[in-house]
Amino acid sequence: MLNRVLSRTIGLLKSTHPIPSFSVAGFTLLLALGYSFEVGAFVIVSLSVLAQQFSVGLSNDWLDFERDTSVNRKDKATARGEVSASLVRNAALVSAGLALILSSSLGWQSALMMLFMLAVGWSYNLGLKSNALSVVPYAVGFGILPIFVTMSLNPAQLPLWWITASASLLGVSAHFANALPDLFDDKATGVRALPHILGQRVSALVIAVAAGLASLLVVTQSESLNPVFASTGFLITMGFVLTASALALRPRPPKVIFHLLIVATLVNVVLLMLSQLQAV
Repeated sequence: MLNRVLSRTIGLLKSTHPIPSFSVAGFTLLLALGYSFEVGAFVIVSLSVLAQQFSVGLSNDWLDFERDTSVNRKDKATARGEVSASLVRNAALVSAGLALILSSSLGWQSALMMLFMLAVGWSYNLGLKSNALSVVPYAVGFGILPIFVTMSLNPAQLPLWWITASASLLGVSAHFANALPDLFDDKATGVRALPHILGQRVSALVIAVAAGLASLLVVTQSESLNPVFASTGFLITMGFVLTASALALRPRPPKVIFHLLIVATLVNVVLLMLSQLQAV
């Protein structure tokens, strides 16, 4: 009995897409640190985004259950029978409710932004992932994140335009990096997202250009960021980004390209955090 419960718990955790979920929650934590949140709000902001990411990840595996099973996706707990699709669905709904409850404690502006974030994330899973608009949820979803953070401040405020723009560009890059490793499996099940339509070469170029522009915005628009930190961060970012783009051209793009983009994003978020702290 205990082994069965443990197995289901592990399967459920896998279905949350833990690496991107915890990464985005970590990015939120760093952004909140840069804006000098009070301890209580700091924790709630991070946990609410983690719950939102869990909901989106779980809904992805629930809605893709039949598709993942048909192509025998070994990396999906639902397709492997480790956890039922119905349990994953219920967990996705509970996580969405928890995200809304937590964000509501920070004010109606935070709750409204969280509702928007959930809608954008679910819209990808509900159909946008399969057509030319697939990049929109990533661009909008990443762009909303800094807005959610600053709208959770007391008093609420909007972030600087270039922070939102750089976050959106990182989202575009992340989408292409995330889609390419599953290119062939997706084609077999009828998925024709923007990376599939544009092809590998153009997608690799999009990864480099979008992430590069995002980093360039961060290091050139922040007036308070130390020049040494800015130049070092930019070089580190471009190292990860160019490596990811080169790997994206392989006949079978490895999943590590998405992880490289996560690290590149982390570097940029750290730069954003430092720029906000130095501006205080």
